[in-house]
Amino acid sequence: MRPLDILQLGIGAAFLAKDKVEALLKEMERRGEISREEAEKFIEQAKARVHKEREELDASIQKKVKEAIEELGLATKEDIAELKKLLKKG
Repeated sequence: MRPLDILQLGIGAAFLAKDKVEALLKEMERRGEISREEAEKFIEQAKARVHKEREELDASIQKKVKEAIEELGLATKEDIAELKKLLKKG
């Protein structure tokens, strides 16, 4: 299984979990086990955690890609721009 497939599977599971959590909270609210405000607060806190974790994941992926590019010795946009400058001077 490719890393992208694994990532997509994880995202799908997260959406499924989100739907189940929201349904559970609505049921708990209906039964009077939690207030609407508590349910909304929980959802907002969960969204904030997901947002933070997504930013951390994005940063981690960018770092790994950069490391892979460096390890493979691939030229970056900056490398190519510098070469273009040198060719124009020459």
